[in-house]
Amino acid sequence: MTPRCPVDSLQVHYCQPQDSLLATMVQRTEIPGRPGVPLPYQLRTDDGITSVILLCMCMLAYVLSRGRHFLWQQVKDFFSTRERSSLFAEETNTDVRYRVLLLLHTGMVFGLLVFEYLSGRLPTALHAHPIRWLGLYIVACLAYYLLKCALYSFANWTFFDKQKSRRWLDSYSLVFVGEGLLLFPLLLFVVYFDLGAEKKVLFIAFVLVLGKILLFCKCAGIFFGKYYRAFYLIVYFCALEILPSFLLGRTLITISSLL
Repeated sequence: MTPRCPVDSLQVHYCQPQDSLLATMVQRTEIPGRPGVPLPYQLRTDDGITSVILLCMCMLAYVLSRGRHFLWQQVKDFFSTRERSSLFAEETNTDVRYRVLLLLHTGMVFGLLVFEYLSGRLPTALHAHPIRWLGLYIVACLAYYLLKCALYSFANWTFFDKQKSRRWLDSYSLVFVGEGLLLFPLLLFVVYFDLGAEKKVLFIAFVLVLGKILLFCKCAGIFFGKYYRAFYLIVYFCALEILPSFLLGRTLITISSLL
């Protein structure tokens, strides 16, 4: 018989016992099933990565729409063999702005490529805070550029005149920016179309080797004469190319070890 609750003057309440058949069934009922398999991390589904890529596209579209004359003048000066390209070669504030935007764009592209390379090898830590680590990689790539500019400036100030040093820094900046422009379409294919690793490595190697060849030829034309040119070029590039690259590699390894 079901136990009765205390009776008041208006109504009677019936209490259900705690060990009733319904309570036992509710407590012991289990919904059958198996845990789902989590989807792997993909750069295309990360809102932060997409925002950085959109920012790169906006900066590139702004420069290409308004700074075409600036880019064309830089390319003409790069392939020019004259000691002084123009009497009015000084950059305006607008030209400096275009240069800074292109340098930031290149740093972001290199940082994204490094992040994409490491995302498959250090997934747990990178995927927890992707924007934080991506920012570190971008800063490391931009610091690499600034370090090389500082080393070039010191070496050229020691051995060459100011005009040659300025031409060389402009040439190096143009090649660095050009590498970013060529690698940006590759970045889009890697992130959104799963480009194969072999094709990716070949294209990156082609762009970097092409940039070194252009710098090698430009360096020979600016600084060194016909005699002993090869010897001076080897010394110059060994001192100012290998050391910054080694420091960049060590920096990326150190950042990755913090994950």
